Amino acid sequence: MSLPVQKTVQQKRPQLARIPSNFKEYMISFGPGIVMVLSWLGAGDLVDMSVSGAHYGYNLMWGLVIALLLRYILVNVISKYALCNVHGETIIQGYNRINKFLPMFFGIASLLLAHFYAAYLVKGAGEALVKLTSVGNTFIWSIAVVVVALVLVGNGIYNYVEITIKGVLIVMVISLVGSALWVGPNVADIAKGTIAFSVPDNVGGLDTLVFVFSLIGAVAGSMSNLIYPYLFKEKGWEGPSYLKLQRYDLLFGIAMIILIDLAVWTLGAEILHPRGLTVESVGDMAQMLTLTLGILGGILFYLGVLGACVKTVIVYALGFGTLFVDAIHTTFPERAKKYNREYTKDPVYKATLLVTVISPLIWALPSMPGFVYLTIVVNAFQIILLPAVAIGLMVLTNRKELLGQYANNWWENMLLLCLIGLTLWSTWHLIVSLF
Repeated sequence: MSLPVQKTVQQKRPQLARIPSNFKEYMISFGPGIVMVLSWLGAGDLVDMSVSGAHYGYNLMWGLVIALLLRYILVNVISKYALCNVHGETIIQGYNRINKFLPMFFGIASLLLAHFYAAYLVKGAGEALVKLTSVGNTFIWSIAVVVVALVLVGNGIYNYVEITIKGVLIVMVISLVGSALWVGPNVADIAKGTIAFSVPDNVGGLDTLVFVFSLIGAVAGSMSNLIYPYLFKEKGWEGPSYLKLQRYDLLFGIAMIILIDLAVWTLGAEILHPRGLTVESVGDMAQMLTLTLGILGGILFYLGVLGACVKTVIVYALGFGTLFVDAIHTTFPERAKKYNREYTKDPVYKATLLVTVISPLIWALPSMPGFVYLTIVVNAFQIILLPAVAIGLMVLTNRKELLGQYANNWWENMLLLCLIGLTLWSTWHLIVSLF
């Protein structure tokens, strides 16, 4: 039996956006999906795709397919609940209907994940700036990145983030996809790697299955999927009438992920793999474009790493900070009433920056693990949270008293069951592989 939910304080909502009626208006309206996808498509993807191609050729392409399918299913179900539930509540408030401890569990887990995401993102940005400037060291540049992130996050900059990230998307598509087409992907090997489900021998001292789980974790994600509804609510998308726009928005973002991930994978498979080169640092990754386009290629890659890292630190600090405060307000309704459920007005929101932006600096110290290794391990471990997220969603989205006609149909439940089964299998194998 579900637990009763106390009456929630309604958050102050932005003005509702106009629903597009033609292709041009849809393209103009897209935004939250691009912001979210390009925060997903950050340093984790650049590392995992380049390592996949360099170490294994196209043999692990099936992992990318599974990961993208998982993410699209999961995020659409999360979005459906956020848009269509009769109480107008967030997904975190929804989890409170299952168990009163779940909001804080997910809130704390998201804050910890944000810390470790920022650990490799801040370090990656610092390493990229060292390569671009040939001045200073990773730790000094990482401090500069943290200062910039604090200034931007502290000023509530969603519209600025969206505009900037659309520009980053254009640059990334042109540089990476253009380079991959110049090199020439092997279509036959891509098709074989997609359907063969092969697990090649270990390369570079890392267990292959652990790397597959890192790949799935980087692309399929876990708690980061819960950020998306907060972004489209900032855009003024409220209610079932925005469901179609949301799905097209997310689909467009996923299409961009496919393009860029395939491009990075192709560069690793066609340039590094034939030469027997492995990826253990940002410099190794930059070789993909340096060997293709010369010095300019290396500069483009470092700029891409810098942009991917900095923007993801900012989006995750905004998103996970909001998610954590939502968990606090859901668990303690009196605090929600005090701040009218306006998350950024709560002092706790600013306090989260200590965990999500400032403390990760310790990982940029010279004695800490390298950027590539840290990225792979963090992405592998985040998959452990996926079963809890997916099972809770399945329970919520089958309750007709909450979603009415938008409750799951049989095929949505079948897809969710497959997702839950796969995440449980992945979690078990990850634990066995590591311990």
